[in-house]
Amino acid sequence: MMNRTRNLATALALASPLAWAQSPLPVFSPPPAADVQPVADAKPLYVSAIDALKGEGIFYFSGTRMVNLRINGSAQGERYPLLQTSTDAETDAFNGNIDVRHFVRDGERISIRQPNFAVPVADGAVRLIYQATSPLQLRVALQGYDVSGLPIRSFLRTADNYTKPEAARVGDARFPPGSIAYLSTVRFEDDVLMLPRKESFTGAANTRQMVANFSRENLYCLSYEDRDGARPYAMMFRDPNASQGRVQLYAAKAGTMFCARADDRVLAEGRWEEKTVGGTKAVVLSFGANVDPADTGVTDVEREAAQIAFIEPRKGAPGVRPGKLYRAGAKIADYQYRFNATAAAAVKAALGLP
Repeated sequence: MMNRTRNLATALALASPLAWAQSPLPVFSPPPAADVQPVADAKPLYVSAIDALKGEGIFYFSGTRMVNLRINGSAQGERYPLLQTSTDAETDAFNGNIDVRHFVRDGERISIRQPNFAVPVADGAVRLIYQATSPLQLRVALQGYDVSGLPIRSFLRTADNYTKPEAARVGDARFPPGSIAYLSTVRFEDDVLMLPRKESFTGAANTRQMVANFSRENLYCLSYEDRDGARPYAMMFRDPNASQGRVQLYAAKAGTMFCARADDRVLAEGRWEEKTVGGTKAVVLSFGANVDPADTGVTDVEREAAQIAFIEPRKGAPGVRPGKLYRAGAKIADYQYRFNATAAAAVKAALGLP
């Protein structure tokens, strides 16, 4: 994920919240649309997602790392087997725009790195299936663009639509004829609980203990995007004996090893609810329009789809872990381009990759 989040429980230096705590919180605008405008002069092409995955498949670049995802063998009914190869084990063809490593089903972590099958759907999209007893399914739509003759550097974008640092290395190199670039729109087919690449432990063995531990004197500091105007929050659960209730947000105290509030004023409230999603328990948070999702650990590209969740795996490393609930059908934006083999060869050469 391309965001810059910090967990305040371990942060040693924060911008002082005292100045902004004196003024009322603003009301933030609705989430931005997940539809992404292409680079100027890119010519739209219709290419079904399943056709894009055939032959040499699609390619994705992250720095000097390259990933290839393609169909590998004959269809098994409506399912096409997939093969993903990467120059780096931590880099995937999709999901690089959000911080995820495992989905959790029936209390067990399951890797989201390698999709097993692709199933075409009626509108030209494809359903990527990550195999499990209860599979994870991503619905991926690809919009193709003829980028022949256009500057390669214009298509090296980050997930949140900034120029990638490596774009400076390609100079004036342009795409050759036959080059196609793709923008993707991804939706989870079902509600799903996801854990990040680097998990952290809350100190709670289960969801009930999680709520109880942070409902009296101890506060939990939410992750936040490190940016100008950030409003770090210390959170306390209320109504701990129920299955749902309120959360209260305070200004987080700067310069402390452990989470603490700057004063006793409640800056905002939200809701918590204990849920079971995919056979896994979690405490899921929701906030009103006066709380910027970026100050709770939700990035702009996922703000339409994600809620902060404290997830209780029962297998592997136990204990409640902070993660997210992604809602079925909600779009996740991604400004990064994928490429066909012709375009990918040009990118690879322009970056000087072996």
